[in-house]
Amino acid sequence: MSGTEQLGAEAAAPEDVPGGEPSSEIADEPAPGAAAPAEPGPAAAADSPEAPAAARAEDAPVTSGAGRVPPPETERAAPRRETDEGGSFSRYQEARQQISLSRLSRSAVAQGGGPAFYAEQLTLGGETRVDVQTLGVPSLTVAQQLDCHLDVDQQTQMATRLAAQHVLLLAGKPGSGRLSTALTLLAGCCPDDRLNILHSEAPGFLQEVCRRADELLTPDGFVIDLDDREVKLSTLETLGHLARTRRAFVVVLGDLARVDPDRLRPHAFAHRRPPLGEVLAVHLRRLLAGHPGACTDPECSTGHTTAFTARMLESPQVQRTLDGAVSVRSVVEFAEVLAQSVHCEDTSLAEVIGQWRDRLRRLAKHLLRVPTETAPGSVLDPHRQAFRIAYAFFHGLPLADVFEAGQLLSASVLPRYETRELAPANHVFERELDQLIPPEMLAAAEAVDPVSGSRADDNPRCARLVDEELMHAVIEVVWHDYDSLRHPLLEWLTALVAGPLERIRVRAAQIAGILLSHDFDSVYRDLIRTWAGVKSAPYRQCAALALEMAAHDPRLVPRVRGQIRSWLSSSRWQFQDSAARAYGTLVGAQDVPDTLWALRELGTRPELAFSSSVAFSMAWLFLTVAPGPTSDALDHWIASDNDHPTRHAIRTLLILSRYSAGPDHRDRPVLADAAMTDPDRADALVRLWRHALMGQHSSTRAWDLLRRWLLTGDADKELAAFLEALVPRICARPLSLRAGFYLGMWAGRHPDSRTVRRLRHRLAKGALATSTAS
Repeated sequence: MSGTEQLGAEAAAPEDVPGGEPSSEIADEPAPGAAAPAEPGPAAAADSPEAPAAARAEDAPVTSGAGRVPPPETERAAPRRETDEGGSFSRYQEARQQISLSRLSRSAVAQGGGPAFYAEQLTLGGETRVDVQTLGVPSLTVAQQLDCHLDVDQQTQMATRLAAQHVLLLAGKPGSGRLSTALTLLAGCCPDDRLNILHSEAPGFLQEVCRRADELLTPDGFVIDLDDREVKLSTLETLGHLARTRRAFVVVLGDLARVDPDRLRPHAFAHRRPPLGEVLAVHLRRLLAGHPGACTDPECSTGHTTAFTARMLESPQVQRTLDGAVSVRSVVEFAEVLAQSVHCEDTSLAEVIGQWRDRLRRLAKHLLRVPTETAPGSVLDPHRQAFRIAYAFFHGLPLADVFEAGQLLSASVLPRYETRELAPANHVFERELDQLIPPEMLAAAEAVDPVSGSRADDNPRCARLVDEELMHAVIEVVWHDYDSLRHPLLEWLTALVAGPLERIRVRAAQIAGILLSHDFDSVYRDLIRTWAGVKSAPYRQCAALALEMAAHDPRLVPRVRGQIRSWLSSSRWQFQDSAARAYGTLVGAQDVPDTLWALRELGTRPELAFSSSVAFSMAWLFLTVAPGPTSDALDHWIASDNDHPTRHAIRTLLILSRYSAGPDHRDRPVLADAAMTDPDRADALVRLWRHALMGQHSSTRAWDLLRRWLLTGDADKELAAFLEALVPRICARPLSLRAGFYLGMWAGRHPDSRTVRRLRHRLAKGALATSTAS
């Protein structure tokens, strides 16, 4: 390959299996869609005393049909060694990040996703353009925001700072009204018809805006929502300079869980939501301002609406409802419901509040209800209901995924659970989206999502619900109100995990995790335990992700952690592997010392010697929440007397070697960046590289990754100087002869590489001949 190659081009190479070089000893895994091993019996029980009681009563074989969901495989002689067919570390984590559901609010599951995954694959001068959308905010929307906006703490200082520096960051919780504050601040600096939202799902969003400032930053106002991504002070300062020179004004929205405003001053402010009672009051007054003139009741007057507003604000029932509100947006919706009840008796207030709380559940039941009469030629209900469920479950994903999932449910799964005299007709032109999905379920085509900033007409077009919480309402209704749908639903999720697309697998696992919050015992027994106990890696990966999703409910955290610990204690390698994968999620991030102990315990077991799960989890911990403790653990593993932890440490090195230090240093390996300022980290890195370069199963890929590191040094003088000091230590005897061979070969392949040329010159002088590494 040339010096401008991308590491992403290696997706088809064995690097996607960090377990080592392909070996003839490694038995082929069954395809994900193949039959799977039967449910574990008494001889292979995986549950410790910490597991739930329902999990201990699972010794009976799994049945199909109207019984429990069929497992994804049939039992064969289980090999002790596996290839990881669950997708590469990078593809899996990218899918987790892009379709994260943890930030969506729902009654049964706590808000917030904790530390977000961020890792960017190391590139070598290839095209790294990020897709950025510019969405204009209608002036009418701006006027409505200005009419109803309530000033937040320090808003005067915010306005002054934005006017002077042209950039401002608002760090707050989702749902705190940051978008309203941002539009209000920008309207003070720009005309109302020149406000825009810049949107991108990609990492390095702000860096891309800086890079393309001439194209993206015009003399207008811009809102940039970072979602759960981090930002550095240097990036904000650069963005402010670019905005000032182009007479643009930029307000960046950051998540308080990921952005510390104290470290980003003077450009950042903590954004706290205004008092919810005042939010309700201002929106009630707006909604009822023109009511007396349009009302048919002759006794309706301004005094009547004013008195109604006062009674609502003083009502203890209304106050209790506000206390449980999760966001400013939900209070605005509550005001709309109350305004429609202006002429109702106060005695019916409880009923009105109950209807508001249950509005999405009632809509979900309406969408799935079978009509008593069906017009001739209309779409048949088995198709319609299946596609509505798929549309709700795959909110935010491309419509192609919705159609594929809906077809699987309608044509493959449901017929096995229904009694039909004739198969339902399947006319191609009857399967029109507008007929399958009613308008009350869809987001308006011109609507801008206040969370993601995306439109309903994305390219590719995505499923967009009228309210994100409707997805959770549909899940709840399907599970609790349609008993006959439970087993088809579980079988459908299992079939989705067998598919080739990573994002569909991840969403299926997330849905399973939400179901755990509704019925942990049943869903774990009939679905998650089956996934965790099979040989196919995608199922085990999804079992771990489902438990991560369930752990967003604080009530379930002890059960989830106990279940993972029971997998760790199992005698079956499949459950041990599932435990290792689960520790590479937010569950593992909650207690890093315990997680590192558990991964070390799993890493010593011969059953996981050929599994990549331990390395995947260690890499995730390093890239997200605990780079220091993870590095220390890897340094201990590489010096272990047990060969198995050493092998897992090498695999972790091979994974992490392909990741950059972030958008500010796209061409700098994250491991090198951490070691450049820490001599202890540099010493540990030398030990890891030496073991990897000498390892029987890792040497080929390790030498190639080292070549990539040297090529990145050509564009980074600081990195080049660091590598010129580090590589001689790595390649000291007994690696010096092999290093000379590879450097000579690389010099021929990359004649323009200064770093390779200088290191080869040092080798010729004998600088690599003396061992300086432990």
